[in-house]
Amino acid sequence: MNVKAKRWKIVILRALLTLLCILMFAWIFSNSLKSGESSSKQSQTVVDSIQDVASVIAPDSSIANATGKDYEKLHMDIRTLAHFSEFALLGALLIWCYFSYTRAKLFLVIPFGIATLTPFVDEFLQTFSSGRAAEITDVVVDMLGLGFGMFLAFASLGVGVWLYRRKKKRSGI
Repeated sequence: MNVKAKRWKIVILRALLTLLCILMFAWIFSNSLKSGESSSKQSQTVVDSIQDVASVIAPDSSIANATGKDYEKLHMDIRTLAHFSEFALLGALLIWCYFSYTRAKLFLVIPFGIATLTPFVDEFLQTFSSGRAAEITDVVVDMLGLGFGMFLAFASLGVGVWLYRRKKKRSGI
């Protein structure tokens, strides 16, 4: 591959990762600005869909048959998992995006700083939405998700470097 084509691939990768980070922030913050009722309806739709799938796969499961307090617990568990997952994805995207621009470990404070502030901004925004409140437990779940996503991103980069070096060594380059 020629140098010009390689540069274009890097430019496209950077643009794509930057766009995905921006879209992830937009997704997170737009959800923060939804009213409590709207947010609850959205997550209830997800819970109902999960129950529909569970009723086909495992019709006798506690998930498929959750009602009353069990349904509410399932609803809260799904919301917690959603928080963790969306922030894990954000953490991974931040690391991949950062390393698409530079390999300088000194400035890792940038994605870590952004990651640290985001859950607090997310919860702060919720205070402006009716029926919503900032919760420290959500910040903790979000931070755990970010850490997990960043860990996975670092691991994937490490595996990628290892595979690249191995391939390079085998081909004698």
